[in-house]
Amino acid sequence: MVLSSFRQYDPALGSFRSKNNYFYLLLMRIQLKCSAAKHHLLPAILAVCFLGVNDHSAQAQVQLNSGDRFDLINVGLGMSTRGLPIYAGIEQSIDDHISAGLMASFQSYGENSVSGSWTHQYFGIGLQGHYHFIELAPPPFDFYAGLTLGWFGHKYRWADTGPSPGTYAGLAMGGMQLAGHLGGRYTYKDWTMMAQLSGGSLVSGFLVGLSFPLK
Repeated sequence: MVLSSFRQYDPALGSFRSKNNYFYLLLMRIQLKCSAAKHHLLPAILAVCFLGVNDHSAQAQVQLNSGDRFDLINVGLGMSTRGLPIYAGIEQSIDDHISAGLMASFQSYGENSVSGSWTHQYFGIGLQGHYHFIELAPPPFDFYAGLTLGWFGHKYRWADTGPSPGTYAGLAMGGMQLAGHLGGRYTYKDWTMMAQLSGGSLVSGFLVGLSFPLK
């Protein structure tokens, strides 16, 4: 009875087969079924991922086309007549064409004059207004023009090895500035890239950076 519990008659072979072989066959059948299921499961997973990405892109596109499309945080750096600026700003939609915001920038550069070398630092804050040409550049593009009314604080120090002449008497200065600017943005998936050209009485230059939605 003990031996018969481990052996079973196989009609195909006309003999007894160990049940261990049946366990092996059972495992083989389970493996085949799992392999077949895997071929169906992988396309299903890819389909779910694809639908999820499409849904996320659709949500981003809806926000891009909505009335708050200019509610943004802008950051960047560039080149200017006063060194390499680091720029940050916040922008708020007023209507479909107009947005307004605040900006801040910092830049530093060196100047070699007849009297010696000076290091200059500028810190600027300002109010900005933008008009967006949405008829000429529908999403994902955004072309705009505007004005910045800003104030630039100017700090300088003697950077030469010789004795300081005392007060700086060069052309670098701080104060109020009214500057105009032209810019553009392009949104690709979740990334919005920006570029802006500006010109004013104190600081003029070119900025590149990224824009991030406030929401």
